[in-house]
Amino acid sequence: MGQKQRNAPVEVAKKQVGNEVRRLLVGRPTVTGVVWLLAIAMVVGIAGGYIAYRAMGPATAPAGSSGTGSQGSDPAAPWRARLLQNPKDVEATLGLAHVQLDQQQLDAAESLYQQVLGLESKNVEAITHLGTVVLNRGQVDAALARYNEALAINPRYVHALWDKANLLQQVKKDYAGAIRVWEAFIQVVGAESQDGKMAQNQIAEAKKARGGPPLEKPSGGKS
Repeated sequence: MGQKQRNAPVEVAKKQVGNEVRRLLVGRPTVTGVVWLLAIAMVVGIAGGYIAYRAMGPATAPAGSSGTGSQGSDPAAPWRARLLQNPKDVEATLGLAHVQLDQQQLDAAESLYQQVLGLESKNVEAITHLGTVVLNRGQVDAALARYNEALAINPRYVHALWDKANLLQQVKKDYAGAIRVWEAFIQVVGAESQDGKMAQNQIAEAKKARGGPPLEKPSGGKS
């Protein structure tokens, strides 16, 4: 279940992250946590009140994300309760790890993601989020290696595609590389989907930044 991708509607994803995150991320899809921009700020030295989050990503939420929203005063409590019943509950371990990462408890989150990999060595959700853990520590190349590791297992895993494209574009300024990943992302989500259109906007920005030709509309369909 940890590797199974859920096709949650955009409305559900919006509820999971809240309206403030949507407002801060103008032109970027929402995901299962708060926002990725602090990780970028840490790497490139940008100042100013961004919210950190465990993974930038599209509106399609990965497994384990449904319980990381508002859970009263302690969002970790439901996951801890499940783990008391079954310490090998992968979804609950991921859920607790996501809460820890949202709270910038990087060591605790990393340990939990590693526990998931001890149960499911090819769990792309855990691998991708480990990338975001190290990105929050400013380790850009290590983060990219994790995203590549996840994509080697599942080349269509949308969160890893989104994370990798943003890292290449926003941090490494590798616009050609970012465009290639965005195009792969669009092939998965469809050019006419909300996430596909957002990716097209990112491609347009990348082409503008590198002085390339105007964006041509991709022909990718939904999958």
